[in-house]
Amino acid sequence: MNDDAIIELLGNRDEEGLRELEKKYYPYCIAVAANILNNNEDAREAVNDAMLSVWNSIPPAKPEHLRAYLATVVRHSAIDIYRKLHNRRNEAVTGAVPLDSVADASGGEDFVTTIAISNIIDRFLDTLPEKENMIFVARFYFNEPIDLIASRFGMPAGSVKTVIRRLKKKLKSFLDEEGVSV
Repeated sequence: MNDDAIIELLGNRDEEGLRELEKKYYPYCIAVAANILNNNEDAREAVNDAMLSVWNSIPPAKPEHLRAYLATVVRHSAIDIYRKLHNRRNEAVTGAVPLDSVADASGGEDFVTTIAISNIIDRFLDTLPEKENMIFVARFYFNEPIDLIASRFGMPAGSVKTVIRRLKKKLKSFLDEEGVSV
């Protein structure tokens, strides 16, 4: 089933949409959560929490990119669980300041605001060349270490750090243009 059909089912409060969402994206969501939590049981809990959040947020939200929307929700859910387990803020996402500071700056507790910012970030990702997009997602959605990203793209770690630094600046400019201050 395609993403638009799933979103429509969820928008109509049809539980079949949730089943289809889980069928299509559950392994992907587990991978996102497990990269942050390093524990399969905690990752399953994060994904279940995220599925409930998606169910509660659609409507009114109508994401343009369901996969990215879901990754954002799962990521936030996993970070929340990590913080509860380790009682130290942001330790799981060291280096992922742009996305966390965006959520915190805009009232991270306000889920609708966070999702709106997520949609802005999705649009930002659409403006990037494929390689930069993949580096951004690897670092800030999957929380992959610089060395792993460098190895995957056949780049020196310093070059990956430079790309990430430039992407942070581009994201900040993009967010400023959209009226989101960080």
